[in-house]
Amino acid sequence: MRDYKTVEIRIIGIVQGVGFRPFLYNLARSLNLNGYILNRGNAGVRLILQGNSQNIKNFLEDIKIKKPKISFIEEIEVEYLDYHEKFQNLEIRQSEQGRGISLTLPPDIAICDECLKDMHNPYKKKYYKYPFIACAVCGPRYTTVTELPYDRERSTMVKFPFCQHAEPESCIGEYSDFNNRRFHAQTFACSVCGPHYKLYNKQKEIIESGSIDLILQEVATRINRGEVIAIKGIGGTHLVCLVNDGTIIKLRKRKGERKFKPFALMVPNLDLIENDFEISSSEREFLNSFRRPIVLLERKKLSNNSIISTQVAPGLNNVGIMLPYSGIHYLLFEYIGEKPLIYTSGNKSYIPMAIENEDIFNQLQDLADIFLIHNRPIYQRADDSVLRIHDGIEKLIRRSRGFVPEYLSLPFEVDIPSAFATGPELAATGSILKYNRIFPTQHIGHITHLETYEFLKNSLFHLKGLLQIRDSEIKFIACDAHPEFITTKFGKELSKQFNVPLYPIQHHYAHVLGLMAENKVKLDEKIIGISTDGIGYGDDENIWGGEILIASYDNYERIGHLKYQPMVGGDRCTKYPARMLSSILLRELGTEEASKIFEKSKIKNDLEFKETELKTLISQFEKANNRFPSENIPLTSSTGRIFDVVSYILGASYVKTYRGEPAMKLEGLASRGNPANIKLEINIDEVKGKAIIDTSKLTLDIINLLKDKKNRPIDIAAKFHVELALAFSKVAKEIAKLKGIDKIGLTGGVAYNFLFAKTIKKDIKLEGFEFLEHNLVPPGDAGISTGQLIGGLFQHS
Repeated sequence: MRDYKTVEIRIIGIVQGVGFRPFLYNLARSLNLNGYILNRGNAGVRLILQGNSQNIKNFLEDIKIKKPKISFIEEIEVEYLDYHEKFQNLEIRQSEQGRGISLTLPPDIAICDECLKDMHNPYKKKYYKYPFIACAVCGPRYTTVTELPYDRERSTMVKFPFCQHAEPESCIGEYSDFNNRRFHAQTFACSVCGPHYKLYNKQKEIIESGSIDLILQEVATRINRGEVIAIKGIGGTHLVCLVNDGTIIKLRKRKGERKFKPFALMVPNLDLIENDFEISSSEREFLNSFRRPIVLLERKKLSNNSIISTQVAPGLNNVGIMLPYSGIHYLLFEYIGEKPLIYTSGNKSYIPMAIENEDIFNQLQDLADIFLIHNRPIYQRADDSVLRIHDGIEKLIRRSRGFVPEYLSLPFEVDIPSAFATGPELAATGSILKYNRIFPTQHIGHITHLETYEFLKNSLFHLKGLLQIRDSEIKFIACDAHPEFITTKFGKELSKQFNVPLYPIQHHYAHVLGLMAENKVKLDEKIIGISTDGIGYGDDENIWGGEILIASYDNYERIGHLKYQPMVGGDRCTKYPARMLSSILLRELGTEEASKIFEKSKIKNDLEFKETELKTLISQFEKANNRFPSENIPLTSSTGRIFDVVSYILGASYVKTYRGEPAMKLEGLASRGNPANIKLEINIDEVKGKAIIDTSKLTLDIINLLKDKKNRPIDIAAKFHVELALAFSKVAKEIAKLKGIDKIGLTGGVAYNFLFAKTIKKDIKLEGFEFLEHNLVPPGDAGISTGQLIGGLFQHS
């Protein structure tokens, strides 16, 4: 027949693990097309189809229109073949290895509505109240897959062969039935053939292992009694308990170092918290999305009637909320009722979550009262992702479950096959380059312990395996410029292992590079980048953190920053804001005048060793004789340290018990204030051709404002945010006009602060500049590894 064609179709994108092959099969079948469909490793999906030319044309059009919601098509290649063999049927063939430039695997996907219906349908006996229910479009993916192509035998579900007999239908029957939504689904199972939960005590003795009914009845009883439960889930383990003061305080005591750090909450539905939180349409959409992240929601007000204890997030104006995303979550709420639960990562501070059952018992022995553990192996741990919405735009704080292994496409061509970036030291991720795509790892954490170092290493090499990158294709390693970071030393090891160059990339420049790439800045363009955070190793060996840079992809110039301040005692200033304030006052006023303020404010009470520490601090300062930096007294331009100081002065935070605490509590204070009630201006000086934002006078002015009782701390806090933001934007705008640059962007950890970021954005856009902000790459240190790879690319070329 003249109109009968044979076509080869290659589809690149996230097309494995999202029900894509069953979708293609049923679409081709509806159009009377014969041939075969198969997965090809990370080269996507390949089809050879025969049929009427119009039907083939319709097939190609319908792929884009009717594809599964969670799938993503990057490219469709079509080639008509001179093929003499005629296919008699349509089949899904066994997967084959294939190498491509992408990664076809999706992230872990929240349970779908259809599976929830099955789980609540007593007539579907094998799925009724079965917590591991899944199908072709939902369930675990990244955390369970060991290698590609995506098939059951290359996942941890290989331990659970499909059942041959079950009610109402066997799993092998569903898998083989093209009319069933579990047709060729790889990670589903049922109560007959799949994994199961058991409930244990601390001694690893089984409390209950029968029906899920009995297990969850006991769990609900224990939670209502005020006990803390360790529950193994998709990518790790949670500690779960009631949201009341007594239980929270007990959990905080057990966690030791988590004295004030906020806990995330899981709620059965958003109706439960409507009276407590502002929930925008964007926040609602993310909370209900297949990613199911933790979203920071702003409290409406603090009232005695709130169902959310203030102990959940002391001093903060927002709380992390998430909705159920797996069967066990929904089932637990059915037994415990409609109430919020603390759902926090089950790990000791600074150590990654345990994923092996034996390790879960050992690590959480002193934290949990009982253990709800299943027997499905977790191959890759993945914490819950965390984000915040700024005027409808997402700001990723922790990019993990639900997002990894998605990639960032660079806005320019890259001819380098691959490279590694090892990230910063805190809140780290690593990243892998494959041509013009960057694949960040899941959230790793603080690389300060052997366990997190091993986690980073394991995650990078797992991604390398999924991407099928050969050692010979790795052309360079990028790392942080700080010579003492464990990640820098890891970069050196990798550089030696693969015999490739190592490129240290300055921390704040890496922030800006990530911002440029996700905003598709062109190769020949420059931007003004405002990079604000707590710490980053500077080119002059001082500690940077309040930077204004002229940046292109291949270079940068530091054109402005916050005034350098001494940190007497170094890192101790980051934990005790009173030390940082003391350092500023000593330098600005001298020992005699500063000591008067110290005495009047009783600042010694907020130092760990009280009077002894204050005397030592003053002695160290005097010994330096105003020559900074000096031994044990580095200089810093950190925005984070100035937020700490103001937070301390205004009584929001006296000691840092978790990263960012003083700044976050200051934002909470500012959220209740009115900046119009306060008069405050910030001086900007020019020193050696650079704009210097004066934080010394700012500090003294805030102290003086407090002397007038009419000036409320909440109003001063709000005014501080606004004026510091305007100081940054003023410098950026003036330099942009002078240099003919039309793009100004904000990045770094302080960019999460809504009032600060909103003020900068509004001021910059008001004068017609294009404002660049983050949406895909985390503004904080989780985005650094992305920028490191970009910086490495242009050093290597």
